[in-house]
Amino acid sequence: MDRVEKANEVLERAERLGFRFVFDRGFILVVQPRSVDPERREAIIAELGKYLPEVRSLVERRATTDRAKEFFGQRVVFRDGFNLSVGGQGVLSGVLGAASTNGLVDISFEEEGFRTPRTMSFKPESLLIVVDDEEAAGAASPRNEEPKPEKPRGGIFERLRGSRD
Repeated sequence: MDRVEKANEVLERAERLGFRFVFDRGFILVVQPRSVDPERREAIIAELGKYLPEVRSLVERRATTDRAKEFFGQRVVFRDGFNLSVGGQGVLSGVLGAASTNGLVDISFEEEGFRTPRTMSFKPESLLIVVDDEEAAGAASPRNEEPKPEKPRGGIFERLRGSRD
Protein backbone atom coordinates (compact mmCIF):
# COMPACT_ATOMS: atom_id res chain seq x y z
CA MET A 1 0.00 0.00 0.00
CA ASP A 2 1.51 3.35 -1.01
CA ARG A 3 1.41 6.53 1.07
CA VAL A 4 -1.62 8.01 -0.73
CA GLU A 5 -3.66 4.85 -0.17
CA LYS A 6 -2.60 4.77 3.49
CA ALA A 7 -3.48 8.45 3.93
CA ASN A 8 -6.88 7.85 2.33
CA GLU A 9 -7.46 4.94 4.68
CA VAL A 10 -6.62 7.10 7.72
CA LEU A 11 -8.90 9.89 6.42
CA GLU A 12 -11.79 7.46 5.98
CA ARG A 13 -11.25 5.98 9.43
CA ALA A 14 -11.21 9.47 10.94
CA GLU A 15 -14.41 10.41 9.08
CA ARG A 16 -16.16 7.31 10.40
CA LEU A 17 -15.30 8.57 13.89
CA GLY A 18 -16.85 11.95 13.10
CA PHE A 19 -13.81 13.98 12.06
CA ARG A 20 -14.39 16.46 9.24
CA PHE A 21 -11.78 17.93 6.92
CA VAL A 22 -12.12 21.38 5.39
CA PHE A 23 -9.88 23.10 2.84
CA ASP A 24 -10.08 26.77 3.81
CA ARG A 25 -8.05 29.33 1.86
CA GLY A 26 -4.99 27.14 1.66
CA PHE A 27 -5.31 25.62 5.13
CA ILE A 28 -6.51 22.14 6.03
CA LEU A 29 -8.82 22.26 9.03
CA VAL A 30 -9.46 19.12 11.04
CA VAL A 31 -12.75 19.45 12.88
CA GLN A 32 -12.55 16.91 15.65
CA PRO A 33 -15.59 15.48 17.41
CA ARG A 34 -15.80 15.94 21.16
CA SER A 35 -17.68 12.64 21.41
CA VAL A 36 -14.51 10.64 20.66
CA ASP A 37 -12.18 9.68 23.49
CA PRO A 38 -9.37 12.30 23.72
CA GLU A 39 -6.64 9.64 23.50
CA ARG A 40 -8.20 8.21 20.35
CA ARG A 41 -8.53 11.71 18.86
CA GLU A 42 -4.84 12.38 19.48
CA ALA A 43 -3.87 9.02 17.98
CA ILE A 44 -5.82 9.79 14.79
CA ILE A 45 -4.34 13.29 14.54
CA ALA A 46 -0.83 11.91 15.03
CA GLU A 47 -1.44 9.35 12.31
CA LEU A 48 -2.78 12.06 9.98
CA GLY A 49 0.38 14.06 10.68
CA LYS A 50 2.52 11.20 9.37
CA TYR A 51 0.83 11.58 5.99
CA LEU A 52 0.43 15.34 5.96
CA PRO A 53 1.36 16.01 2.29
CA GLU A 54 -0.93 13.21 1.10
CA VAL A 55 -3.78 14.26 3.43
CA ARG A 56 -3.48 17.83 2.19
CA SER A 57 -3.61 16.73 -1.44
CA LEU A 58 -6.64 14.48 -0.85
CA VAL A 59 -8.60 17.12 1.07
CA GLU A 60 -7.74 19.83 -1.46
CA ARG A 61 -8.86 17.62 -4.36
CA ARG A 62 -12.16 16.89 -2.62
CA ALA A 63 -12.74 20.61 -2.08
CA THR A 64 -11.88 21.37 -5.71
CA THR A 65 -14.31 18.71 -6.93
CA ASP A 66 -17.09 20.08 -4.72
CA ARG A 67 -16.43 23.66 -5.81
CA ALA A 68 -16.21 22.75 -9.51
CA LYS A 69 -19.78 21.41 -9.40
CA GLU A 70 -20.97 24.99 -8.86
CA PHE A 71 -19.49 25.96 -12.24
CA PHE A 72 -20.79 23.17 -14.47
CA GLY A 73 -21.88 24.64 -17.79
CA GLN A 74 -19.69 27.74 -17.45
CA ARG A 75 -17.34 28.85 -20.17
CA VAL A 76 -13.66 28.26 -19.51
CA VAL A 77 -10.53 29.41 -21.26
CA PHE A 78 -7.33 27.38 -21.37
CA ARG A 79 -4.03 27.30 -23.21
CA ASP A 80 -3.72 24.94 -26.09
CA GLY A 81 -0.88 22.68 -25.07
CA PHE A 82 -1.91 20.03 -27.56
CA ASN A 83 -1.74 22.06 -30.78
CA LEU A 84 -5.50 21.76 -31.22
CA SER A 85 -6.03 25.39 -32.19
CA VAL A 86 -5.19 26.75 -35.60
CA GLY A 87 -1.47 27.42 -35.47
CA GLY A 88 -1.21 25.62 -32.10
CA GLN A 89 -0.20 27.04 -28.73
CA GLY A 90 -3.17 29.38 -28.79
CA VAL A 91 -5.99 29.79 -26.34
CA LEU A 92 -9.11 27.66 -26.51
CA SER A 93 -12.53 28.08 -25.03
CA GLY A 94 -14.81 25.34 -23.79
CA VAL A 95 -17.43 24.43 -21.21
CA LEU A 96 -16.83 22.93 -17.76
CA GLY A 97 -18.68 19.64 -17.77
CA ALA A 98 -17.59 17.43 -14.88
CA ALA A 99 -15.20 17.03 -11.98
CA SER A 100 -13.55 13.91 -10.68
CA THR A 101 -12.26 12.96 -7.25
CA ASN A 102 -8.72 12.99 -8.59
CA GLY A 103 -8.93 16.80 -8.77
CA LEU A 104 -9.28 17.10 -12.54
CA VAL A 105 -12.15 18.75 -14.38
CA ASP A 106 -13.53 17.82 -17.78
CA ILE A 107 -13.81 20.49 -20.44
CA SER A 108 -15.82 20.06 -23.65
CA PHE A 109 -14.78 22.11 -26.64
CA GLU A 110 -15.30 22.28 -30.37
CA GLU A 111 -12.41 21.18 -32.52
CA GLU A 112 -12.09 21.76 -36.21
CA GLY A 113 -12.65 18.58 -38.17
CA PHE A 114 -14.80 16.89 -35.51
CA ARG A 115 -18.60 16.69 -35.59
CA THR A 116 -19.06 16.40 -31.86
CA PRO A 117 -17.35 18.32 -29.07
CA ARG A 118 -14.18 16.82 -27.63
CA THR A 119 -13.76 16.36 -23.90
CA MET A 120 -10.43 16.50 -22.10
CA SER A 121 -9.42 16.61 -18.44
CA PHE A 122 -7.47 19.53 -17.01
CA LYS A 123 -6.05 20.67 -13.70
CA PRO A 124 -8.21 23.51 -12.34
CA GLU A 125 -5.20 25.79 -11.99
CA SER A 126 -4.76 25.76 -15.77
CA LEU A 127 -8.21 27.26 -16.43
CA LEU A 128 -9.96 30.59 -16.34
CA ILE A 129 -13.67 30.25 -15.53
CA VAL A 130 -15.61 33.05 -17.20
CA VAL A 131 -18.72 34.28 -15.36
CA ASP A 132 -20.91 37.36 -15.63
CA ASP A 133 -20.68 39.85 -12.79
CA GLU A 134 -24.11 38.86 -11.40
CA GLU A 135 -23.06 35.22 -11.29
CA ALA A 136 -19.72 36.07 -9.73
CA ALA A 137 -21.44 37.92 -6.89
CA GLY A 138 -23.52 34.84 -6.11
CA ALA A 139 -20.65 32.39 -6.42
CA ALA A 140 -17.86 34.22 -4.65
CA SER A 141 -14.83 32.03 -4.19
CA PRO A 142 -13.96 31.10 -0.61
CA ARG A 143 -10.48 32.32 -1.44
CA ASN A 144 -11.85 35.75 -2.28
CA GLU A 145 -14.27 36.22 0.59
CA GLU A 146 -11.75 38.18 2.59
CA PRO A 147 -13.57 40.75 4.67
CA LYS A 148 -13.23 44.15 3.08
CA PRO A 149 -11.60 46.71 5.32
CA GLU A 150 -14.05 49.20 6.71
CA LYS A 151 -13.63 52.78 5.69
CA PRO A 152 -11.91 54.66 8.47
CA ARG A 153 -14.29 56.87 10.32
CA GLY A 154 -13.60 60.48 9.62
CA GLY A 155 -13.24 63.13 12.24
CA ILE A 156 -16.10 65.23 13.51
CA PHE A 157 -15.86 67.70 10.61
CA GLU A 158 -16.00 64.95 7.96
CA ARG A 159 -19.04 63.42 9.66
CA LEU A 160 -20.78 66.79 9.86
CA ARG A 161 -19.96 67.51 6.22
CA GLY A 162 -21.33 64.05 5.28
CA SER A 163 -24.60 64.69 7.09
CA ARG A 164 -25.22 67.74 4.88
CA ASP A 165 -24.71 65.82 1.60
